[in-house]
Amino acid sequence: MGRRRSPDRAVAAEERFRLLRVQRFSSDTDKAVWHGRSRNARLAKVLVYMAAIRMPDRPGPPLTPNPNVTCKGAEQQFFSASGENQAAHLLPGQILIDNTHPWLFLQGEPARLLQNEFAYVDPIHANYNAADRLAERNGMVDAFAAACRAVLIGTGDPERDVSNAYHRVWVPGAQAAIAAAENELRSEPLPPPLVYGTGPEDYGMILNLEERSQAMNDEEIWNNFEQLSMLDYYRAAFDETPTEIEPRAIVSALSSLVK
Repeated sequence: MGRRRSPDRAVAAEERFRLLRVQRFSSDTDKAVWHGRSRNARLAKVLVYMAAIRMPDRPGPPLTPNPNVTCKGAEQQFFSASGENQAAHLLPGQILIDNTHPWLFLQGEPARLLQNEFAYVDPIHANYNAADRLAERNGMVDAFAAACRAVLIGTGDPERDVSNAYHRVWVPGAQAAIAAAENELRSEPLPPPLVYGTGPEDYGMILNLEERSQAMNDEEIWNNFEQLSMLDYYRAAFDETPTEIEPRAIVSALSSLVK
């Protein structure tokens, strides 16, 4: 895979400093949930851009009545990571509308900002990114494309159509993808489940701690176990709805995009 380009050097510099130079003091759980919530927030913003693209009085190329929306691998990113970390994209992939980049349907600043959305990355351990890829190939990519298309073909109020696309298409689709990814990982080598004592002398004690510790020393088993944990944290990220999907936020964002 060739090196992905950055669409905006100024934003790339800011993101590199913010995420690579400014140290975060948080647990792995916090990072995983934050990554999941950031993905949901970025995706909600893209859905608002889809509402802008479908507007009939929008300047730029026309949108076909029945657009074909696909999602492929990411093409650009603001920076790369090093060491054990990888630059994990926040969005599941690159959206195309009738095989055309979506920002080409907009002009000026809105086009630049939409292009930037697909370049945001998070420098996190490789196992986070591996968990991302598992969910993406198990349906998360398709859920992203389906949510975008739902907005593009919607005929109701933009705030309603964007909200419905997020809650009724993206959320169940992404959660199903996470569950499918978990099922795939459970077929791989994993540490044995904890066995607790039930007798009067060993009640509550872990009886297979040594066996489990030995399994955790195996790199493949440890990676599978960690990725399974990441997926569970990604699911927990859906417990909080991004502010970008609130009706007032949608209306405000649209008014700034289409004048």
